[in-house]
Order: sequence, then structure tokens, then C-alpha cells
Amino acid sequence: MARKAKSTKPKSTKRPAAKATSNTVMAWQDDPISKLPLIALPVPTLAKAPLKLRIKGPAVKPGVYDVGTPQFRYWNTAVAVRRGADFWAPLLGVTRWQPGAVLPVGLDEGKDLNAYYDRTELAFFHDTAGGKTVYSADSPDVVCHELGHACLDAHRPELFDAPYIEAGSFHESFGDMSAILSALQLPSVRAAAMSGIKGHKSSQLSRLAEQLGWALRQLDPTLVNRDCLRNAYNTFKYVDPQTLPDDAPATKLCAEVHSFSRVFTGAFYDILCGMLKIRSKSPKDADLVVVATDAARLLMDATTAAPVQPDYYAQVASHMIDADTARFGGKYRSTLTSTFVKRKIVPPQAVRALAPAKGKAATRALGAAAAAEAKPPKPQIHTVKLSAKDLGLGEGMLIVDAPAEQKPFPMASAAIMHRNIDTTTNVERATARFVKMLVARDRIEKQPQTRSVAPAEHGRHPRTHALVQTAEGMKLVRKRFDCGPCC
Repeated sequence: MARKAKSTKPKSTKRPAAKATSNTVMAWQDDPISKLPLIALPVPTLAKAPLKLRIKGPAVKPGVYDVGTPQFRYWNTAVAVRRGADFWAPLLGVTRWQPGAVLPVGLDEGKDLNAYYDRTELAFFHDTAGGKTVYSADSPDVVCHELGHACLDAHRPELFDAPYIEAGSFHESFGDMSAILSALQLPSVRAAAMSGIKGHKSSQLSRLAEQLGWALRQLDPTLVNRDCLRNAYNTFKYVDPQTLPDDAPATKLCAEVHSFSRVFTGAFYDILCGMLKIRSKSPKDADLVVVATDAARLLMDATTAAPVQPDYYAQVASHMIDADTARFGGKYRSTLTSTFVKRKIVPPQAVRALAPAKGKAATRALGAAAAAEAKPPKPQIHTVKLSAKDLGLGEGMLIVDAPAEQKPFPMASAAIMHRNIDTTTNVERATARFVKMLVARDRIEKQPQTRSVAPAEHGRHPRTHALVQTAEGMKLVRKRFDCGPCC
């Protein structure tokens, strides 16, 4: 049973940093209980192309509203989701969301300390903890995390249903990286975070979703970080997630995707700090703007090129190194290679041969890396069959479609020491471990659906996966990505 935590209620700063005008609305810069106050921001155009958005329900007239009211929440969410979409739109290479031309946003879909993206909408919730009602849509961090899932899904839909711990964890990491990069679009957040990034330490930027983290700690203090939901400033190193336990306190890693996502998010924050140092020994605001965009471009290049396989972290990391060679002439190579090696995402032997590459060798490397940006060919789908009875999911066999993309590796990617040479064996092993983790954490809706897409499920802790009855048999499908650990 969840334990009650002794802690004071979070205090919200209602004093605005600037007064609203007829063309602005008031919103949180970062998180309702962070140190940054309210700020006046331009009224966003939700229906702006190419990534159009729509908040469900009646539109609210722009104006100054009290914190905690539905009207305030409408515009606070609107500016956050629009800011994130405007940042990612020129980088994604798409003009539509997976759900269609317009992505709906549900501000309050019921009681839960959670939020999710489910290929039909972004859904946010509310619940009470420690005597305080918390709305997940109040936090720009949470909003831009969920938006990150939608952006990655539009850019790389093959990842949505990939039954691998590293693929699911990267999706969660991308959500946190989206929150970080979207926050950096505000000059006031950049100013608040600059010293932390320059000093490579915990900062306003690295602490994600402080209010939701506080609420979850009231239910169980071991669920999340002591000062936020997840902190991008961490020391977690890669281990094969298939060897990790299904559950662990927030101070340790486990196979659950939010927990394991912190390995890649931590590496990304290290890289962001390192990129800023490379750009300037005395960085200014403009340098941080450039570095944030450069980091996002490397992510887009890497996720475009990296084949979807069980060892997805190493694939993305190595392709980020390759993308830096192709796009920036290896400008950020030192921080990319040192970070990924230190975090044990890429082995040292994978990058040792890169440093001396000069002249014709460097030219050839640039060409190889540029060619690597092309998306891998259509994945081969491995049909993995597991005993439903052994998993406690009924009788017969459980069918899981596991995509595996193949592509020649350039540069750093070529030196990755794969854990299993036999692709089929590796895919089956990774898939079985992923499903066992879902079962252990009660993340599968056990009542089989009769449709290929399960209907929307609102309420407390909706599950991420469902069983769907098909002509082939009972099949596992993903329903959604949510923002935090189930409690």
C-alpha cells in the first residue's frame, strides 16, 4: 500500500513577471511550483499550420484569469502546447499528426495524477494529494512532454508499438527532452537555467514537472525524485534493461520505461551542457538558443536514421555522432562521444577510430554519415508468440508484432558490439521481457477488445496496452504513452 509522505503543500507564486495586455495572456513559464513566476505571453494561434492544435470544449476569450480557474488553464496550456509545436514543426519533416491534421487537447479528462498521448489526443487530468488539487495541464513540462510523444509519433510512427524496453523508454525520454527544449524557447527560462547549464549541474531546466512530482510523493515518496517528477541531471548509466527488475524506487533503475528513460535523458542533458561549452567559453543567451536547435536537429537526424531494434539507445546515440559529422563537421563530437561512452550507451571501441579521421577519410566519413540520414527500409515484422496462460492473460497464445529494421552502419554505428548476433533470437528475447514487465506492472487491459484499436479509457491510471482479438488470435497493442509511473 502506498505510504503517506509528510510534506508541506506546494506554494504557487501568483505575482506576474509582467502585466498582460490586450494581445497577451498570463501563463506559467515552467511549472506552477518552480521558482519562476507568471509571465505575460502572446496569445497563441492554436490552428496555426502545419501542426494544428485544438483544445476540446468551448473556446475561451483571451484575458487575465485567476490561477486555478478553467479559463486560466485553457490559455496556460495553449501557450505551452503551441510553443512546443512551433519549435518542432520545422524539424519534424511532417505536416500532420498521427491522429490527423489537428491534434485535440483535453484539459481535464477525469481523476488521475497523470497525462497521456494515445494517437487520438493529448489528455490531462486532475486529482487531490496532500489536501491540494493538482491539474497536470497546469505544468508546461507535462504539456510539452506529452506533445513530445505526439511529435515523435508523427516523425517516427514505427516506434509507437515497438515491444522493446529501450524503444518505449526512448519515447519517454523524448517527451522529457521535448519539455526541456520547448522551455528553452522562453528567454526568461534560458536566463534562469543558464548558470546550471554552464556549470553542468541541476537547474531550473533539468527539474521536470515539480508539481506532479510533489503530488505523487504524497502517495508514495519512493515513486519519483525528491524535488520533481524526473531530473535530467542524474548519474544513471546504461545496463541491459532486460536484466533489471520490474520495479525499484526512484533512486534506482528498473525495467519500467519511465525509470529507464532517465539514462538517455541524463545523457542528453550532459550533451546540452557540453555543446554550450564547445560553442563558447562565455556563452550568452543567443548561444543557448543555437545549441538547443542544434541538439534537436541531431535528435531528428538520428531518429530518422536509427533502425528500430531492441538496442535502440545505442542506435540513436551512434547516429547522433554520425549526424554531427554530416551536419556540423564533427563540431560537437567530443561531448557526444565522451557522454555516450561514460553513460555506457556506446562502447569505447565504437568511437576510438573517429578522432584521427582527417582529409579524405573525413570526407568519406561525411558522405557515409549523410547517407545514413535516410530512413531505414520498411521493417521486417517478427510475429512473436507467447503463452498467454503463463503470463496470466487467459488461454492460448499471445501474439506480439515486433518490428526490426535493418540498415548498414556507418562510422560509429559500425563498431557497436551487438549483444546478440541472431536478430530473431534478440527480438524474441526483448519482446518477451517487455511483455513480462507490462504484466508485472499491470499495464495491460486484460479484457480483450474486438476492434483493432481499443476505445478510449479515461479515469484513474488507464493502462498503456490492450489485448485485441484478431483473426490470428489475441494480439497485444499499445494504447497510449503516459507521463509518469503508475501509483
